[in-house]
Amino acid sequence: MAHFITQQDADFFFGMEKFPEEEKEYQFPTSGQKLTIAFNSFDKRENFLFDIYRGSICITKVTYQNRVRKAFILRRLDLDGPTHVNPEAEVIPLSFLEPYNGKEIPTPHLHIYVEGYGEKWAIPANDVLVTEKKDIFEMMEQFFSYCNVKQLPNIKKTLLI
Repeated sequence: MAHFITQQDADFFFGMEKFPEEEKEYQFPTSGQKLTIAFNSFDKRENFLFDIYRGSICITKVTYQNRVRKAFILRRLDLDGPTHVNPEAEVIPLSFLEPYNGKEIPTPHLHIYVEGYGEKWAIPANDVLVTEKKDIFEMMEQFFSYCNVKQLPNIKKTLLI
């Protein structure tokens, strides 16, 4: 398997409509747990995975991740964690990343697949999502929608959300 996908492919996969592979009930992860849910494209030719990681010390620390072909992270949303430092590039790979070249990005931030960099570039989550006054469950639903999920999986809330 190649260690990269092209930017054109990544953008295409990100834009694809995604549907849960199974109709079943999931439990939102508790502290220190991970949940992975399989999704398919409408024609079932492409497979996607969505990961939800909960921090073990800080209960509001959560990572939501959208992968394609098991290994390629298309988007990753980090809530309430450490800052992220973007690469410093002489040639900016995507024009909208220019203001963030070599910059430290506080959480919440959104990692974006960039050809040649993987998910090493991040932007403030507020650039594309509404993070104010949202709990981590609402952020999950918003992330699914942003990633073009057309049918939300049945995920039950836990007490500490």
